[in-house]
Formats: sequence, structure tokens, C-alpha cells
Amino acid sequence: MRALHLMVWIACSSACGAATAQDVDNGRRLSERWCAECHQIDSTTARQNRAPPFAAIAVKDKITAETIATFLLLPHATMPNLPLSRKDADDIAGFIIAMRK
Repeated sequence: MRALHLMVWIACSSACGAATAQDVDNGRRLSERWCAECHQIDSTTARQNRAPPFAAIAVKDKITAETIATFLLLPHATMPNLPLSRKDADDIAGFIIAMRK
């Protein structure tokens, strides 16, 4: 019986991890749509922007994908309230964190 519980727990843990995996490509698409007007989202966009570049956000100490995703879902005076789901916020956060070198 214990072995069965362990197998169920492992299966659930794996499924939950897969469900929250970040889709960096979707994060890029969403960033191009919602963020590029104010942020430099990659090294190819050279225009002056009002907000920090994503690469600068990615390298900050103590910044994690979780902190970025949570930030995106909370209202802020300097950012518009974006119609993002938790999955979308996770994908954008994954895209930003992927810029770390």
C-alpha cells in the first residue's frame, strides 16, 4: 500500500511540474505583444524605452521567475493592468529569466 501511495505521489508531482513549465517561445510572443512598447525585450530592439530592458531585469540579484510572474499579475502605477493568466505571466517570466548569461 505504501508503494502505491508513493507511486501516486510521484505521478502527481510530475504532472504538476509539467503543468507549470514555462513556454519561453510563448513568453516571447506575449512580450512582443504586451511589453515591447515600453521595454527592450531582446538585443535586436535598439530603440529608447521608458522601462528597463528585460536583460537588465533578468540579471538582478534575487529576481526569480516566480517574483517576475507575481509582479506581472499585481496592479502597478507605472504599468498597465495586462489581461494575463497565471500561465501567461509564467511564460513571460521564463522568457525574461532565459536571458541570463
